[in-house]
Amino acid sequence: MQLNQVRQVFLDMDGTIYHGTDLFPTTIPFLNFLKEKGIKYTFLSNNSSFSTEEYIAKLKNMGIEAAENEFYISTDYAIDYLKRNHPELRKLYLMGMECIFPAFEKAGFTLTDNAPDAVVVAFDRTLTYEKLCKAAWFMKQDLPAFATHPDVFCPTNQQTWLPDCGAFIACLETATGKKLKVLGKPDPGILVEGAARNGIPVTDALMVGDRLHTDIAVGRNAGALTAWITPDPACEPNCPAHLAPHFKVRDLGELQTLWEMEK
Repeated sequence: MQLNQVRQVFLDMDGTIYHGTDLFPTTIPFLNFLKEKGIKYTFLSNNSSFSTEEYIAKLKNMGIEAAENEFYISTDYAIDYLKRNHPELRKLYLMGMECIFPAFEKAGFTLTDNAPDAVVVAFDRTLTYEKLCKAAWFMKQDLPAFATHPDVFCPTNQQTWLPDCGAFIACLETATGKKLKVLGKPDPGILVEGAARNGIPVTDALMVGDRLHTDIAVGRNAGALTAWITPDPACEPNCPAHLAPHFKVRDLGELQTLWEMEK
């Protein structure tokens, strides 16, 4: 498939359209380019520590007006996955930010720390030892456990390092000897579900991101076209076949140029 056959673009967020608090200068021109071509786009993030409303506000502060239906984050996929595959699990112990609680409750789940049916682990920037211990205890009771995504750290432009959901997974699995079902990118389901929301087959989509093992892997796993944002494509080593992107570009501006040149 060529770029001119793409009907929907999935855009990773941090590292692709912005870095931390800094919007890349090529982002808004690229979004305008997609609008002019009548191509739908969806912001697809593994970061489950923010609600969709918070993402909308963040992009608005950067000069991007976005609607709720233009996002599909790992929280959304976790909800869709549980409803589709485990309708019997209605009471959840959710180790995550309170801002994502309403999304689960709106979907019909009861959130509790007393006799849940399952555990869900998200990127919790308010994590306490007590929360971690509760999640571990429920896992030791053989309750099914799920994680919103596998990223071990979250990128930032601040002078700090942010252990992410994948680091929590490693801790819990090591402590309990139990395994979590890990959702989010690179699970192809997140792309398939996201495309289905717009009535577009995932094979007509382009996945754009800066991480090979999540962004590009999810696109390849789902059968979508892929574009890897990387600072110096010419210097990047060859990728294993299952992770090789269809395009390597420095930024969204370079991707736009390739698209405009395609016959």
